Amino acid sequence: MAGTLAAQPELELIDPSLEPGLRPREPRVLAPTLAPEELNRAVLNRLMQEIVHSPERTAEILSMNEEELQNTTIYLSNARSFINNNESANLRAMCLAWNASTASGDARIAEALDAYKRRRQFTLDFIARYYLVVIADIESALDAQSQRQFQRYMEDRRMRMANSGATSFGAVVENISSGRETVQFHCQRQ
Repeated sequence: MAGTLAAQPELELIDPSLEPGLRPREPRVLAPTLAPEELNRAVLNRLMQEIVHSPERTAEILSMNEEELQNTTIYLSNARSFINNNESANLRAMCLAWNASTASGDARIAEALDAYKRRRQFTLDFIARYYLVVIADIESALDAQSQRQFQRYMEDRRMRMANSGATSFGAVVENISSGRETVQFHCQRQ
């Protein structure tokens, strides 16, 4: 085994002195997947769609009576209309950092993207806490059997959503390449 490892070639490191056009490109992220903080909101939005399109089937799956289903619908409707991504605040934070930066080039872009990511995380943390309260409110209005079914549904759907490749909303700022275009579009044209 040791002989096989020694025989393998070492990875080549990128020579930083290469011209930018000759350096390998950073991967571009076209649409980031859902952050863990967004899963409950996505699952509950999906549940709302299921209730609207097939209330009897949803009530049967979740072992809910008509009153429980109606209360769940009210909780979900209120939650859905209350929360937004606050993308404009995220972009504003990015542009403020861009404008205030004394750095140049990729370092300046990185500062702006870091400001965007910090502000976005603030929003995601709020959304995650808010939807935990919504889930607790829904569960408090259910009998024991409906509560168990609802919890199973939530766990199953969280896992499915996490693995489905569902995408997040907002600007694509996963790395310098994808973020450069976002910064140029939103901040440099002011």
